[in-house]
Formats: sequence, structure tokens, C-alpha cells
Amino acid sequence: MSRIARTCTSLLLAGALAGCMEGKDPKLKEPISENFDSGRLNLEMWRPTLDVYEVRDGALFVEGAKNHPMWLKRRIPCNVKIDFVAWSDSPEGDIKVEVFGDGKSSADEEGGYVGTGYVLIFGGWRNTVNTIARRDEHEGRMIEENETRVEKGRRYRWSIRARDGAIDWYLDGRLFLHVEDQDPLCGPGNEHFAFSNWGTPVHFDDLSIVPL
Repeated sequence: MSRIARTCTSLLLAGALAGCMEGKDPKLKEPISENFDSGRLNLEMWRPTLDVYEVRDGALFVEGAKNHPMWLKRRIPCNVKIDFVAWSDSPEGDIKVEVFGDGKSSADEEGGYVGTGYVLIFGGWRNTVNTIARRDEHEGRMIEENETRVEKGRRYRWSIRARDGAIDWYLDGRLFLHVEDQDPLCGPGNEHFAFSNWGTPVHFDDLSIVPL
């Protein structure tokens, strides 16, 4: 038995298999959807890195994740369309997702985190910053918009379209932010999508992911 296999077996016996499985997540070839109507979190589909994600009233709810994403256990293609509904219960907004991450990373014990993909934040920093960041949400902002505010309780329809290194982020059918990356984060090591969160109470629902 190889060293990796022995390590995975040990982790399995310890109930911590997730670290061995990221590379084996199936590749997404057909559209998938998730509406959370089952009333419970499907752990065959999701990899939460902190036990703060739950299904509440037919939607995903999270609060206080401190940059511990919940990764989708599917590998998404470089050209993809990701749609979902999101809303915040706080006037501070702060709705966050990560696209083309590694499927396993999360913050340290103090909340310090450098993403592995593109981090999209709506109403961050007490509802003052909207951004698409490349890995580092502080130092890696590819674009920043400071006028639009998240309205407490308003349900926003997000649509993220990635194609050939360009990312278009739509809100309620209108183009919100656009970036182009000459060295795009996609492919091996950058194939996962995650819902994420810092502190505010946020909901996500009606996820649809379609390869393009």
C-alpha cells in the first residue's frame, strides 16, 4: 500500500476523509442544481470547512464562518455559468462566494485567509466595498465598486459567467462587475466553487451551475 493510500486509510478511520478526497471530486459535465428543499445539508455534495452551515426554511444559512468556505464537491470547468439567489439579514450586507478555488482551503484560527480562487464580495467591509479579488480579498482586488449597497432582506439574483479568463458578474440581470485575467485561475487545483461568509447572517438558495 502506498504512503498516500495509508494516510487516507488512517484519515478514514479517524473520520477525516475530506483531505484525501478533493482530487477525486467528480468533474461537472452536466448542469446541476441545489435548492436545499430537502431540509438538510447534503454532505455528499458539500464540504463545509466549519460547522456553521445549515439548511433553514428551504435555503442555506450561514453566520460567523470567519472565512471558512463550504466547497462544492464537484470540479467545475473553466467556462461555466453559476446562478443563485442570496440575501443578508444585516444592514452590513457582506455576501461572499469563491470561484475556481482548490476545494479544501479555509482560514486559520484567527480568521486569516488568502483565497485560492476568485473571491466575489457584495457589501463587504460594513457594506462599503464590492469586489472581485484574485485570491487575496485585501491586496488582490481586480476591480472595486463602492456605490452599490446591499439592502437588508432583499433577495438578489447572482449570475457569474466565466469564459476564457473573463468573469462577468450580474446582479438581477444587469452586469455589475467585469474582469479579465491573462493568467486565469482554472484547471487542476482551481476547479471548485464555494459559498463563504465572514460574520453577517446570510442566505443562499436556488443554485444552478451550467458548463458552457
